[in-house]
Amino acid sequence: MRLSKIRIAGFKSFVDPVSLELQSNLTAILGPNGCGKSNTIDAVRWVMGESSAKHLRGASMEDVIFNGSASRKPVGLASVELIFDNSEGSLGGEYAAFAEISVKRQICRDGDSKYFLNGNKCRRRDITDIFLGTGLGARSYAIIEQGMISRLIEAKPDELRNTLEEAAGISRYKERRRETETRMASTRENLARLQDVRDEVNQQLEKLEKQAKAAQRFRELREQARHLEASLLFQQWQGLQGETASQFQQLQQHTAAYQAQTAQVQQLDTQIEQARATLSQQQTDLTQVQATYYQADAEIQQLNQRIQHQHDLKTRQQAALQQAQQAITDAIAHQTADQSQLDACTQRVAELQPQLEPLQAHISLAEAQLNAAEVELHTWQQQWQALQQQVAEPTRQAQVEKARMEQLERQLQQANQRAAKFQQEAHSLQPDRFSADLAALTAQLQTLQAAQHTHQQQLQALHTQWQQSQQADTNSQRELAQALAQRQALYGRLAALETLQQAALRPVDAEQQAWLTAQALDQQPRLAQQLQVVAGWECAVETVLAQDLAALCVAQWPDIANLAPSSLSLLALNSEPLALNPQSLATKVIAPTAAQTWLQAVYAVEDLTQAFALQSQLAAHESCITRDGLWLGRNWLRMQRPQSAQAGVLQRQQAIQDLQAELACLETQISKLESHQTQIQQALQAQALARQHAQTEVNQAHKAEADLNSRVQALTQQVQQQQQRLALLNAELEELALQQEDLQTEHLQATEQRNAALLALEQAQHALAQVAPRQAQLQTALQQQRQRLRDEQQQWQSLQLALETQRHQAMQWQTQLMRSAERLTLLQVQYDDLQMQLQATDEPLSALQDALEQALAHKLVIEEHLLALRQQVQQQTLRQTTQEQQRQQALKQAEALRALQEASHLQWQTSQVREQHLAEQLAKTEFEIAQLQAEASDLPEISALQQQLEQVQRSIQRLGAINLAAIEEFQAQSQRKQYLDQQYTDLTTALDMLAAAMQKIDRETRRRFKQTFEQVNARLSDMFGRLFGGGECYLEMTSPDLLETGVAIMAKPPGKRLSSIYLMSGGEKALTAISLIFAIFALNPAPFCLLDEVDAPLDEANVGRFCELLRYMASQVQFIFITHNKTTMELAENLIGVTMREPGVSRLVAVDVAQAVRLANG
Repeated sequence: MRLSKIRIAGFKSFVDPVSLELQSNLTAILGPNGCGKSNTIDAVRWVMGESSAKHLRGASMEDVIFNGSASRKPVGLASVELIFDNSEGSLGGEYAAFAEISVKRQICRDGDSKYFLNGNKCRRRDITDIFLGTGLGARSYAIIEQGMISRLIEAKPDELRNTLEEAAGISRYKERRRETETRMASTRENLARLQDVRDEVNQQLEKLEKQAKAAQRFRELREQARHLEASLLFQQWQGLQGETASQFQQLQQHTAAYQAQTAQVQQLDTQIEQARATLSQQQTDLTQVQATYYQADAEIQQLNQRIQHQHDLKTRQQAALQQAQQAITDAIAHQTADQSQLDACTQRVAELQPQLEPLQAHISLAEAQLNAAEVELHTWQQQWQALQQQVAEPTRQAQVEKARMEQLERQLQQANQRAAKFQQEAHSLQPDRFSADLAALTAQLQTLQAAQHTHQQQLQALHTQWQQSQQADTNSQRELAQALAQRQALYGRLAALETLQQAALRPVDAEQQAWLTAQALDQQPRLAQQLQVVAGWECAVETVLAQDLAALCVAQWPDIANLAPSSLSLLALNSEPLALNPQSLATKVIAPTAAQTWLQAVYAVEDLTQAFALQSQLAAHESCITRDGLWLGRNWLRMQRPQSAQAGVLQRQQAIQDLQAELACLETQISKLESHQTQIQQALQAQALARQHAQTEVNQAHKAEADLNSRVQALTQQVQQQQQRLALLNAELEELALQQEDLQTEHLQATEQRNAALLALEQAQHALAQVAPRQAQLQTALQQQRQRLRDEQQQWQSLQLALETQRHQAMQWQTQLMRSAERLTLLQVQYDDLQMQLQATDEPLSALQDALEQALAHKLVIEEHLLALRQQVQQQTLRQTTQEQQRQQALKQAEALRALQEASHLQWQTSQVREQHLAEQLAKTEFEIAQLQAEASDLPEISALQQQLEQVQRSIQRLGAINLAAIEEFQAQSQRKQYLDQQYTDLTTALDMLAAAMQKIDRETRRRFKQTFEQVNARLSDMFGRLFGGGECYLEMTSPDLLETGVAIMAKPPGKRLSSIYLMSGGEKALTAISLIFAIFALNPAPFCLLDEVDAPLDEANVGRFCELLRYMASQVQFIFITHNKTTMELAENLIGVTMREPGVSRLVAVDVAQAVRLANG
């Protein structure tokens, strides 16, 4: 198998579709630096399943899609396809028949990556599985990129072992071993879960066995209790029948007595109604006479009231007349007294009026003298205030200047102190000493920031990888869950179908099953399991064969002497082949010859029309049947459908086979999904650790950067603060010097102004002392004038008040006299009216007295008639009361009889209900009354039966809670235990088989690894000698365990004694790595080998040896190499140039060297 084409479109710089035609085994890819040559290597690695963007020289998987250039827009899809020539059939398995194999991968910007194999969509796992053991893969030794030479030679022993394993073809064994381990782990888990279930079932069986015994005992006791309860109910029912008849006779007697007493009560009710009517008429007459009596009495009372009213009115009028006469006498006396008071007040006003005028003149004189004294005192006060002002101003000025001098002295002292302090602080500040530290910290911070940026980029790349893996894990889990759910559903369907099939085909007769087991026939197949029916004819075949579908297929006839009579069909499998009628139903099945014999005489027709057309041509032993099972003979027709358990046996058998095939495919898919899931989980764990480590580095870098930033900022701020403080101190010192000069000048001026103010103060105090004695004289004269004026004003106010008082009283007495005259006139008028009313009251009083006497005589007559009627009513009421008492007594007797009747009726009804209830309970016991009646003579008394029943019930209660379903559950769990034991045995056997398979894989792995190690070691020594012209190189195992040992490479170039591979030069390392790779290729040649500038570190001589080795191995291996060395270019038979005439876009230029030589020579 060789690589014939590489098709690239939209991948990195190859935006336009290009095709690399690889026509020979030595193909060189040429071009200037940066034109995209290595992108071809990345494309091959990517299409073969590389999932890490880091190994593709990118930050994320989107970086493989062309991202645009100055003249081109980005594209949304990248595609790479490898075309392999498999005409020799090197690739085995299911693809060995394909002459050409296509492997393709596409990715969109949404992250959706798709794989295709020969144009069919597939999984990444399918791609990697194809190349297992071939030496090809995304990270195999067949693809040597830039820097991989040094990494290979400096690889860890475990990594170098992986390279040897790929060369030995062990990778597929390791994959199988890993799958086997997964299956063993899964089997062990299933075994543990199964053992848990078995333990649980055993515990349940122990409990259920006890519960089943208790349930059986409960059923026996319950049946005994039911029989005793029926016997007891029967005896009670018989006794209750006689009691019910006796109670019915007593009920009839009580009913007759109650009816007789009720008739007597009705007769008394009639008599009472007649008496009530007579009493009602007498009461009506009494009411009328009583109304007349009340009317006469009312007239008498009215006349008495009128007479009394006239007497009262006369008495009141006489009293009112006397009161009016007395009021007139009093009013005349009051009028005389008021006139005397008015005269006295008028006289006093006349005496006080002349005394007011002299007092008014004295007051005016006193006011004039007071005004003169106040003017004189005011003039002195103005003079005094002026002198006080002359004294206060110098005093204030002197105090102000003194305070000002003290303040200036304090300010001058403070200025001197501040100047000294500022000078001392200025000497202590040295900002230049921090400059060196600040420069060192700034440089350290810049270095740390660059490292931080690198760590952040690494963390972002790891986070992107982790997200992609997380998404892949989610998708894988979803696919696995769907597959497991589908498998569970299929297993459920398969179990149900197999159960139905077994129920339909296995015998239900226990004796027959035992006979089959004894004859070793219980595992023999049934006829339905041996049939293969053409689709659509299952119903027809089932209709014809019917019960024979369950026939047992045997190789030879068993001994049927001991077989009990039963339904059993046996079918021999060793019959001779039969020549089939092409139109018979036998041609629709593949079956044993005996079964085909049964179907040979049945013609298969498509529909009923054909059946009726063929019916007349049938012989007596022949028949025909349609697809849907309509069966016709020459003179009969059968249309029934199978109703037995065999119905649908053939369709069900086909469904079981389909489900088993589908389950096998699904198990394979689940195994692959679980393996893929494990890989993703491992990748996630590794990525999580890498992210955690990167995050820790980023956090540490952040912290260090923050600390340095803080230190730089603090130091910078400290320098700035000291510089600012120093400048501020210098400005303060200059300002303080000017301030000191100004303070001294102001202090001198304040001293001169204070002395002038003290001199002016002394002159003003002398003038004030001369004016001060005049103040006391003026104030004394003013007080005397004010007191004299107050005395005169008080005397005038007293006299004026007395005069106003007398005038007011005189006005009041005048008003009182006018009111008294008006009241006297009114009283005289009232007195005259009262005399006239008294005379009018005496006239009607005599007439009222005569009418009263006549009314009294009429009342006496009515009263006599009223008394006679009352006596009649009382007598009739007494007779009616006697009758009602008689009725009440009769009614009580009737109520007593009715109560007796109701009690008897209730007892009778109760007995009937009890009898009916006992009859219903007897019916529920399901015992016949005739049977119980026959047993009645042998039964004990009711009390003995009750004791027996209570004893049985106590026995039932002592059993406690009973699980009545325990017997069936015990049987079901016993069957389940047998099934679980069989499963446990199967799983244990499978586990042993898997362990044996793993041991076999380990033995094969050790054998292959040891063989490959020895062969590669031998070829490595030869290759090393060719490339170096001598020297020694070999591989060494790090551990005796061939399954786990690492591999180290030891090399000694000619003429050197090196203690470590790491001491070799770059060219020596490259030659050593090339020796190892070519040694591996010589052992297990991969279909092709990609070399990316492997010859770069080699000198001209070593390049020549390298080219000779390539030419030697090109007969077996296809080499595709990228080079800038002219010697290596000359080796190539096919040249592919990569150019970038358009910035950012790679294009190809291919040259066939052999054809070019032919053209040049021709």
